[in-house]
Amino acid sequence: AGAELFDYAKELMAEKNRAGDTEGVLHMILQPDKDGEVMPEVEFRNFFCLLVAAGNDTTRYSIAAGIQAMAHQPELLGQMRAGGEIWKTAADEIIRWATPALYFRRTATRDFEMHGQTVREGDKVLLWWASGNRDETVFDDPFRVKLDRAPNPHVSFGQGGPHVCLGMHLARLEVRILFQELAKRIAAVEPAGPHRFLRSNFVGGIKELPVTMTPA
Repeated sequence: AGAELFDYAKELMAEKNRAGDTEGVLHMILQPDKDGEVMPEVEFRNFFCLLVAAGNDTTRYSIAAGIQAMAHQPELLGQMRAGGEIWKTAADEIIRWATPALYFRRTATRDFEMHGQTVREGDKVLLWWASGNRDETVFDDPFRVKLDRAPNPHVSFGQGGPHVCLGMHLARLEVRILFQELAKRIAAVEPAGPHRFLRSNFVGGIKELPVTMTPA
């Protein structure tokens, strides 16, 4: 599937160039930069695959985690159905709760100290988002979903800088809209069996989630 996606990106790039298409995200990506350089074909194909994959599993696993939370915290559906201000914070809280990317590895660019631990320039550092998003010193009652949690300094998208998640605004939008529409259509959601997690040490996601939904 990965090879097919890689080939599809090549075909898409050629089609856009032939048609002279000047609309959409792909056109923006293929534009020359400030130095007049255009993204090479291989780089575009890799970038395309990254965007498609990164914007797929992380969002759907966040949605699954949100539905799991609704099944175990019935009050969440009522809050969603009431709407209003809750939608300004709900998506971020669901994404915090899900933490679909469990960790990243970074290389320290300078010496620094954090919480009594010294890190040297060049050290390889693992940043455990899954731990940070459950930090009791940062989040009140971190093992419960609170849709009105604010502020919510979760680290699921990174914390700014060159490594911040490119798709964070789209992810928030997708999660918010899905739960807004779901809340209009159901009156209850209940667990219907044990859930099963994806077998991965990098992506945290629910692979199987039996639930029963009662139509509104």
